[in-house]
Amino acid sequence: MRNGSFSLKRRYYQKNIISLLNVEDAIARVQELIDEIFNDTHAVVLYWNDKAGAFIPVKVADREEKLNFRIFDDFILWLGEQDRIFSRHDFEHAKRFSNIRKDALDFFKTTNAEILVPFNLNNSVLAILYLVGRDKNKSFNKKELRFLLEIRDITTVSLSNATLYERLHAMLFHLEEKVKERTSELSNAQAQLIQQEKMASLGVMVAGIAHEINTPTSVVSGAAENLNHNLNLIISTIVENRIASQPMRFLLTEVARVRENKEKKALSATEKFRVAKILTQKIASPTLSEDAAKDRADFLLDMGLQEDEKIIGLASTVDEREFHVFRALVNIDKNLHNMQFALSSILNIVKALKHYSHRDQAEAENVDVRDGIENTLTVFHNQLKHGIRIERHYEDVSKISCNPGELNQIYSNLIVNAVHAMKGQGVLEIFVRERSIDTTFDSKNVLSDEKLEAALGKKSENRYVLISIQDSGSGIPAEYQSKIFDPFFTTKAPGEGTGLGLGIIRNVVLKHKGFLALSSKPGKTRFTIALPCD
Repeated sequence: MRNGSFSLKRRYYQKNIISLLNVEDAIARVQELIDEIFNDTHAVVLYWNDKAGAFIPVKVADREEKLNFRIFDDFILWLGEQDRIFSRHDFEHAKRFSNIRKDALDFFKTTNAEILVPFNLNNSVLAILYLVGRDKNKSFNKKELRFLLEIRDITTVSLSNATLYERLHAMLFHLEEKVKERTSELSNAQAQLIQQEKMASLGVMVAGIAHEINTPTSVVSGAAENLNHNLNLIISTIVENRIASQPMRFLLTEVARVRENKEKKALSATEKFRVAKILTQKIASPTLSEDAAKDRADFLLDMGLQEDEKIIGLASTVDEREFHVFRALVNIDKNLHNMQFALSSILNIVKALKHYSHRDQAEAENVDVRDGIENTLTVFHNQLKHGIRIERHYEDVSKISCNPGELNQIYSNLIVNAVHAMKGQGVLEIFVRERSIDTTFDSKNVLSDEKLEAALGKKSENRYVLISIQDSGSGIPAEYQSKIFDPFFTTKAPGEGTGLGLGIIRNVVLKHKGFLALSSKPGKTRFTIALPCD
């Protein structure tokens, strides 16, 4: 024995071991103490190692392939029910251990142990201490055995505390992970509710604005129609009552006839200059100055009438005062047509906004999905008109029962994403079909577009309307395709996207008991929404 008495060492050990909250540290500490006290032996402690799935030495230096004991070994199970120290001699000679003698002696032979101290708690082995290396002719005395028992009792309490602490720590970690997971779910749900509330408020606002725009637009449209009627009345009065000269009357009649059946041709600047020069030469006459002839040529060219020889001839015979009146009347007619076209576009946009902002969440409607797509395209016309070519592939499809406003969210998000993916230049293709789906899919999963296409059939039951939106953009990298529907995931630069759009699409499709499919490669990204007809 080294460094003082058993009693001092025991008290020092008890003071320090009780504060250890790691099982492996506590086991290592008891081994160090025994090696320090017993100078003619070496202590080895076996403990349960989850990674190895067995009892193995706590110190790496002690580990051998043979020192590997399973928890279900008969001797290990038997040790869990014992409350004493054992020596090899006990199993060699005591009759009461005859039923376990063979397994016990095998253990002693494998470990070369002379003394065996099990650390048990609730009939289960926590660790096993054994001593090796002492001269076989020198036995362990009662004082040494009593010290080992005291150390065992102290260590067992420490191991129990450490085990409970580790279990509690694991439970707290698991609970913390569950809290994080639940918090994330609540955060996602809150974000979606906020988004839905914003969209609902936006829908109400857009519907109100559309209504406010509609009223004055209708007034202006009515006034334009009235002006057009009055202009036609003036022209017809001039022609029928012969208020103007005959060339002037013929010119007004011919212009009205030709403009109704002729579209204006766009000319390049070079072509325009060349045609203007030819027209000036044709209109020029002894009674017209060169500037007046050029002025009339420019007017006819601007009106797209440069190819009608009859009108060119009449333009050269009308006197200057009547030509000014003629030009004023034609310009008024032209501007009225432009106003009516613009007002028609405004009314179409207002109509689309009203339909697009429809937010009645309580009632479903039977709708033709093509109408919703077209209304959405009208709303986003400003983003599409520069560089995006739209190709429609529409088939006749059944109306489906749905919430139109929620479907508009699908169209909007997919179209806007496609525009961003193409960076404003490319081809946007929209397919609308009706097919049967012969296979049952888990609607929570996003299918590959190829898998969905393979399941399409021509049966009369299980009918679905399929809406595919395809762009010619750079595509979605394969490593992102499984993540893009997760809330807040986005590949866009900060400030350009929230990462909620595709998540909202997924939720709307699930709500309508449909399927969602995706395929993407450079030059072709295709999202397909399948919605049931029934």
